[in-house]
Amino acid sequence: MNMAAVITASVFLLISVAALIYLFAGKSEFCSGKFKNYYRACCGVYVSGALLVFVFTLIMKGLPVAFVIISDLTILAVFIFTAALIYFMSKKLVEVANNAGSANEESGKEDKQ
Repeated sequence: MNMAAVITASVFLLISVAALIYLFAGKSEFCSGKFKNYYRACCGVYVSGALLVFVFTLIMKGLPVAFVIISDLTILAVFIFTAALIYFMSKKLVEVANNAGSANEESGKEDKQ
């Protein structure tokens, strides 16, 4: 077993679990907004990917450290991209809903006149 690979994978696994715990216990916009379940699901996928790489390091004795680093960084990049996509799309949805609500109010005022 390559101890450097195991240590590297365990560090990435701890980071992913810490992010998931933060999403359940934190007090930021990501932890308490309407879309908190989407962020939690996204982070759950990140934790499962990091766990899979960790299990690979335990099972495969000659797994190189470069594989572990590249795999975990790729999983992290997908997590960041997905979380950013959820964030920007949710902002856009809220903006569209507000514009639709204000348009309905304006059309209601015009109909009354």
